[in-house]
Amino acid sequence: MEEKNIPEQGALPVTPPVPAPEPEASEVPITEALPGDTVPSPELPEETRELPNEEPPELPDTPAEGSPAAEAPAEAEEGKEADSGIDLSILDDPELEEVLFAEEPETPAPDQDFQESSTREFDEMMDAPQQEQKSPVNERPPRKGRPKRKKGEGLLGIPNMLATVVWLALILAIGVTAGRMLWICAADVLAFGREDKPVTITIYESDTMDDIIEKLYNGGLIRYRSLFKLYADISDAEEDIDPGIYDLNTRYDYHALVNMMSTSSSRTVVEDVLIPESYTCRQIFAMLEEKRICTAQDLAAYAASGELKDYWFLDGVERGQEYCLEGFLFPDTYDFYKNSTPREVLEKLLDNFDRRFDEEMQAQIETLNANVTGGSYGIREVTIVASMIEKEAAAPAEAPAIAGVIYNRLFRWDSPAYLNIDASIVYALDGKSDLTREDLQVDSPYNTYTHTGLTPTPISNPGLSSLRAALNPENHNYYYYVLNPETGMHTFSTTYEEHSANVAAYAEGQ
Repeated sequence: MEEKNIPEQGALPVTPPVPAPEPEASEVPITEALPGDTVPSPELPEETRELPNEEPPELPDTPAEGSPAAEAPAEAEEGKEADSGIDLSILDDPELEEVLFAEEPETPAPDQDFQESSTREFDEMMDAPQQEQKSPVNERPPRKGRPKRKKGEGLLGIPNMLATVVWLALILAIGVTAGRMLWICAADVLAFGREDKPVTITIYESDTMDDIIEKLYNGGLIRYRSLFKLYADISDAEEDIDPGIYDLNTRYDYHALVNMMSTSSSRTVVEDVLIPESYTCRQIFAMLEEKRICTAQDLAAYAASGELKDYWFLDGVERGQEYCLEGFLFPDTYDFYKNSTPREVLEKLLDNFDRRFDEEMQAQIETLNANVTGGSYGIREVTIVASMIEKEAAAPAEAPAIAGVIYNRLFRWDSPAYLNIDASIVYALDGKSDLTREDLQVDSPYNTYTHTGLTPTPISNPGLSSLRAALNPENHNYYYYVLNPETGMHTFSTTYEEHSANVAAYAEGQ
């Protein structure tokens, strides 16, 4: 009998491998992977991948390669039955029975249908594209954010070369535009290429910087309002510009314009400015503006509400009206600075009245009250009478006689004291001299044909001769006077009949 190889005690019996059912594709076991690892796709046996789509052949009951049965000598293999492949005589040993069959699991026989379905599923898996299986537990969420530009692309998806050209063109356009704007601004600030054209600008006390800029623009002295405003803000030009009347030129640059609109740079003395006697405040203000001393608007505004010295003769004068200083702006010859302030001008005129109406003349008011008025007149009333004398007298020589007629009508006439002075109506009508019958009925407190007594204010600024005549009227019995056109002097009469005859005679002579 041949010697047989008996397995050592405790070794498992050599059992031919039975093919297990192939798992479905969805049941492929998933191996837990570490974060970042890639789970490999299940590798199928090379023989299975090469099988055609047909029924698989039956597997022979042969031991697996590497098992103890496969390593038995070739002589033992030849004595076994062809369908067994293992010597079962060793099972007769009772000591090995318990060891061999105690824990051996019962292996089910392979099912032909299951094998066929498994083979088809593997074929389908091989035909389908292999996709990487990832663990749902360790799957990373998609990263959010701006998608990366493709390599070689610039801004807005434009290729880098084209984007460079666009940027260069844009920079060039901006540079050219900025350079042109800079040149235009510089040309206006520095007055490049301007024509030689004189322009007169009048700046008032009430003008704001915007008003001044508008006047400069309308005069053609600047081209861009906003640019000059920026320059004025940077250089504090508003503090340097003074009210006044300025002769400028379109060739002046911004710096020269600001300097020329300052009194410190144009403090020229205007000599021998004559303010005539009998001029009203309106006429004086207009003449001073014409002489470039000060604007009429600023003079009128300051006369109404500006701060002045404390003058004794202004007691009782109600301020607030633009011509409230009427009668006290003394007519004379003056030297003024060009573009003086309204206060400088007005106080120079008022100072002169204060000097001329000296203490001697102030004492004569008391004599007038004692002999003529009955004690009711002051400096204001005397000035009103003097303003009427100034307008009515043809010459200083007849001023005392005219004053006597006025006082006779006011204090010695039995009838109502209507002065009937045409000059007061002319004043009420703002200088209209060619009076009509309708003008004589104008509704005004200055109409001495319809209102008795003195006018509310003086109607002119009297000179020294008229003031003295008002203080020292001629004592006579005349109540009327009419101008003789042949002599240029007045003819006086006591009664209305005499007066009417004189008027008729002079009318026929004309």
